Amino acid sequence: MADIDMIPRSYREGLRVRRTVAVYGTALAALLVLGGGAGAFLHWRLAVEMPRLEQTRAASAQAAAMRTQLANAQARKDALAGDLDALAGLRGSGEVTALARVLDHALNERVWLASLRLARTQEALQATPSPLPPGTVQARAAQAGAMQAMRLGTQVELTGGALDDAAMTAFLAALAADPALSDVRFLNSSTAAEEDGGTVGFSASASLVKRQEAP
Repeated sequence: MADIDMIPRSYREGLRVRRTVAVYGTALAALLVLGGGAGAFLHWRLAVEMPRLEQTRAASAQAAAMRTQLANAQARKDALAGDLDALAGLRGSGEVTALARVLDHALNERVWLASLRLARTQEALQATPSPLPPGTVQARAAQAGAMQAMRLGTQVELTGGALDDAAMTAFLAALAADPALSDVRFLNSSTAAEEDGGTVGFSASASLVKRQEAP
């Protein structure tokens, strides 16, 4: 006897559709749950990491500001050091000591000094040599504030006396032979009368040689 299917086909199709919808609905619900969990986790991570990120950005900005301040401070320090070097050069720091050493070496019991005069000279240079040679400094102009290279010099003028011409000549030769002086020039001389001792008065000039100072 043949089996007769009494269930309508439409019912079977509806059941299959309901099952399919139920499967897709379950999958969708699972996706929604997972998406909600992932969103909540992401929101939590953002809430945790954003303050850290802001702190990192603030620290980075602070570090950049500090680097800028340090660079500016170093630039000011270098400028002040250059100004101090220029001021020392303009004042002739150490030159009196060098000249005293030269004169102490050249003078003896037959020669004496009557007067000594130092004159500072400075010449503005059109171009700035690099590196700066001895006797050249850079200083800021008073008004414009621009750096100006100047060649400094020290002229020495002296008058003195000697027992005779030979003693005077030996003294001037000792000055000319000293590397600390250049352009030593005899200017004039006069001889006292015999009753006044017959001593020789003289005057001379020279230039102090600029030398590179040891760092």
